[in-house]
Amino acid sequence: MQRAGRLANRTAVVTGAASGLGRAVAVALAQEGANVVLHHLLPDEQAAATETARQVQALGRTGIVVQADITQPAGAYTVAEAAIAAFDHVDILVNNAGFRLKQPFDGMTLELFEATMAANMGGTFLMVRHLLPLMRARSYGRIVTTVDSTAMEGARGMTAYGAAASALLGFTRSLVHEFGDNDITANCVCPGHLPPDADGEEEDWAGITPAYVFLASDDAYAMIGQTLRPSP
Repeated sequence: MQRAGRLANRTAVVTGAASGLGRAVAVALAQEGANVVLHHLLPDEQAAATETARQVQALGRTGIVVQADITQPAGAYTVAEAAIAAFDHVDILVNNAGFRLKQPFDGMTLELFEATMAANMGGTFLMVRHLLPLMRARSYGRIVTTVDSTAMEGARGMTAYGAAASALLGFTRSLVHEFGDNDITANCVCPGHLPPDADGEEEDWAGITPAYVFLASDDAYAMIGQTLRPSP
């Protein structure tokens, strides 16, 4: 018999779920009982995203795959609509998709800087914009956003990416002031020492995924605008 789990009967949307940390988080949520909408960006990630869905389904949960560019309004809408069509509601949003640009400042252009901000901040903004009303309608929601350690520590060649990561922190800390009396929370996870491609095997994330599960659960009702910093 399957145990109910802390996330039984919850529906989660995980962006950037084709592989690496996104896959590990999606599987960890499913292990605790959640059904999962698995977002990926590129057509050539379809096989990897399907493998993530297979792992979710092997746990007795439902996993559906959605390809979309969530930095565009239509793409974020596509993910939200797929979630509603499959599950009627969304309880958990994990913002994990992003673009990691390493570019020395001397070679940085305004176009590169703006593109990096849009790729990282824009997708999160649009997913929250589409899913927060659904959470408000049920007076319940958990929003968890992956934030790179450059937001805390900085790094050579990471001026644009570090700025985008810091923007995610500020966005989350301000967003929580707009939830009213609803049981909705928004928090960040800032994993330590992520590999450059963030594409490790599931076991590589064993020390990180519990932070996501906790923040996605009822147990995190008092966590408001916080940042957890687990290490692999």
